[in-house]
Amino acid sequence: MTTKASIIQWNSEKAYGFVSADGIRYFLHVSALGPISRSPHTGDSVIIYSVKKTEKGFRVEKGLLEGVPLIPQKKNLQSQKSVNIHSYRPKKSFRNFMFTLCMILAVIFGIKNIIDNIGVSFSSGFSKYTANTSKAQQYTSKDEVAKFICDHGYLPPNYVSKEEGKQLYESKTGKSFRKWNFNPLTTLGVMIGGDSFSNREGLLPQDYYQEADVDYFGENRGTKRLVYSSNCNIYYTSDHYKSFTRLSF
Repeated sequence: MTTKASIIQWNSEKAYGFVSADGIRYFLHVSALGPISRSPHTGDSVIIYSVKKTEKGFRVEKGLLEGVPLIPQKKNLQSQKSVNIHSYRPKKSFRNFMFTLCMILAVIFGIKNIIDNIGVSFSSGFSKYTANTSKAQQYTSKDEVAKFICDHGYLPPNYVSKEEGKQLYESKTGKSFRKWNFNPLTTLGVMIGGDSFSNREGLLPQDYYQEADVDYFGENRGTKRLVYSSNCNIYYTSDHYKSFTRLSF
């Protein structure tokens, strides 16, 4: 079942925004519209084909920007090439047989070395990543994290998303993630941030927000957060989103 919605807000730099239909507000990323020939604008109409309900609200999974043609995709010539290749089948010969045999033997005797080399490369790369992360400056406090966001437009390098934090926990501890009953900084060496904040209660002006933990001092993630959008628009909450204070720099 399709629904026609109107774009009520659009961020051209980050390629996402919000649409409204029948009083319902949907999050929309440009990737859900396919290879469109121009960027969406506020006021454009969108035909919604499918949506997904998340903990943050509704998200458009597939849609069509009404009146805007899609960019034609390049024709796949793979099938034509396949026909041309298979239309010519040279007669098998002793030389072809020997070449095939040599290739098989090379694979048999070389595959172990290849796998070993891949394993060594992966292990070395992961070790370097871990070392670089541990050596990077740890931004943790409200003021230093907010200043970094204001200066750069994104979170410091010691921040990971909730999903990345769960995967890192399972990789580092060998346990299945159940809940955030641990301090990510002391346990994993990272801070949690970058996930979207829905502003469901409407305590902040309408915008697309993201959240970030700050000031870990206990045995879990605590209640202190930064909620931020573009252009150095940053709010601080010490009581887990019950009240906010705007930060200025």
